[in-house]
Amino acid sequence: MSKGWKKRLQTDNEGFSLVELIIVIAIMAVLVGTVGTQVIPYLNNAKKARDIQILSAYATAGVVAYSEKVESVPLVDSMTVEIVPGNASTGDIYTCTDAQAVADEMKVLVAKDYLTDSSKPFKSKTYQNIDKIEVVFDFENAKVHVYAYEGSDEKSSEDDIGAIL
Repeated sequence: MSKGWKKRLQTDNEGFSLVELIIVIAIMAVLVGTVGTQVIPYLNNAKKARDIQILSAYATAGVVAYSEKVESVPLVDSMTVEIVPGNASTGDIYTCTDAQAVADEMKVLVAKDYLTDSSKPFKSKTYQNIDKIEVVFDFENAKVHVYAYEGSDEKSSEDDIGAIL
């Protein structure tokens, strides 16, 4: 090896230039922007699916509560349990004019779950501001339907959430 080549190897170890770093950062910014716009819709869909799963858990709790407290339910065509989601300190408020025992049993069943652990259990854009949930027992068709409301607007109209009674 010649003497000039060896000297060049030793002195040319200065790292990256500012231009090279800016080019790499620009390429990374383009990649993050492209990948981010592709991933965000999937994240929103996953959050909505989780919220629908939570509402389905209310339907399942309603079926179990009804089966355990069926003797206290009067003979009616339908029955509604209204739930006002709270937080861990205040708890959720469950009311039912026809059979409060079913509402109380639902509260016990749901309290065992993850639904009352945070003040805002719903994370998706569709369900994040839910302030009332109705669990409607349709005895004629043997079904339980769950409806979520933000104020007076029903948010669960496009999602058929429920269970078979």
